[in-house]
Amino acid sequence: METIILKDLLATKTFAAKIAQEFKDSKRFEYLLLSGGLGAGKTTFSKFLLAELGVTERVTSPTFVIMNQYQGNNNLKINHVDAYRLTNDAELEMYLEEFEDALNIIEWYENLSLDLNAVKYLKIDIQMIDENSRKVILERN
Repeated sequence: METIILKDLLATKTFAAKIAQEFKDSKRFEYLLLSGGLGAGKTTFSKFLLAELGVTERVTSPTFVIMNQYQGNNNLKINHVDAYRLTNDAELEMYLEEFEDALNIIEWYENLSLDLNAVKYLKIDIQMIDENSRKVILERN
């Protein structure tokens, strides 16, 4: 595990660029699993990350639609999922076929019963320190 303190939005943007480069260099993960309380910055981080991956369209929170899809550089398919309102895995099943050959960013992943032994992932837990600062804990498999 690795812990990083992000002091402001610029630090969050720089961190997102680092994660995007890690993905581009090695594709070490298929799933980016984000956790943290309401307002912790999961969607803000995702917006910065998607921009670094070449998404040029407006990135919005998938809270009400469950999943937004984007196209990044080099035909990278990106699924941005918000599992906050999902109460069981059956609600996610209609989206699962979209997860193949894609980068899957899942906010509130802990609401799902994902078999993490079967996928490559990077977990990022974002914790609020104060209005501007965040503590980020990374876990890779």
